[in-house]
Amino acid sequence: MVGETSLLNQTVARLGEEFPPERVYIVTTQDLAAETRRMLPTLPPGNVIVEPEGRNTAPCLALALVTIERQHPNAVMVVLSADHWITNREAFLGDINLAASHAAETHDLVTFGIRPAYPETGYGYIETEGQGGVLVAKAFREKPPLATALEYLQSGRHYWNAGMFVWTLADMRRELQKHCPEVLAPLDAWVLAGSDPAAIRAAYAALPKLSIDYALMEKSQHVAVVPASFGWSDVGSWPAVVEFHQPDAEGNVVVGDAVLVDSTNCALFGGRRMIATAGVNDLIVVDEEDALLICHRDKAQGVKDIVERLQQLGRTDLL
Repeated sequence: MVGETSLLNQTVARLGEEFPPERVYIVTTQDLAAETRRMLPTLPPGNVIVEPEGRNTAPCLALALVTIERQHPNAVMVVLSADHWITNREAFLGDINLAASHAAETHDLVTFGIRPAYPETGYGYIETEGQGGVLVAKAFREKPPLATALEYLQSGRHYWNAGMFVWTLADMRRELQKHCPEVLAPLDAWVLAGSDPAAIRAAYAALPKLSIDYALMEKSQHVAVVPASFGWSDVGSWPAVVEFHQPDAEGNVVVGDAVLVDSTNCALFGGRRMIATAGVNDLIVVDEEDALLICHRDKAQGVKDIVERLQQLGRTDLL
């Protein structure tokens, strides 16, 4: 969708020599583990940490914690999403170094804040205080209505929550034990019992389904924010994907084979077969092997509602 390689490959390549393969770990699910290892052949196979099932980001990162600290107990962990688009690699690495130094010196949990470019209602926000390269996180704000998002945009104190973190393993453990021990205790018991791969499913099933923001970041009194100096997108919606493509004179973006007649501001993503439109405006069309998505560009967030409806209908084959 974006670039010539997968976003996962781009995320690892962006780290470069500063992060050698033996220091890079990826948490993924069983059905993606083999493909992840194939896509990243320089990564030690054991550095692909396999979740028995998805239970949100707090269990995911707790599993990474108990796995990594056995080999690198004094390490600083940098948590990066595998599907973010980031520009200006030098600025990105500089911000990581700043965050890592701050985390090691102060024992804060550090997150990156993205200065909002528009009043986005689909992101969480972080309210900050202070000045300089590292700010104090005052509060985490949930996805706001438009009027509130506009206030956040104008305040200069609010940043989009990028969901990328830097902390020492010891500090992450300390804060999880204080604020959400129910995420950590079953995994610690699994490690003490010998880390049997066959036993991880039972240990994991005991974990609550919680995001790391809810389980830890919103509760901790030791959170700092590094305002990002790099370009960022979570590519989390089809309108975000559209931004990475150059539109034609009518504002249309086309990936694949398409014919547009009397159509403006549409985005068509195909490749398997011809897509043709006539007399339509502001549509997003995504043609995949097993499904066809059509939505208005202003209603692209409705994809989440479609996913929920498919879950209710038991159509897990499409998820």
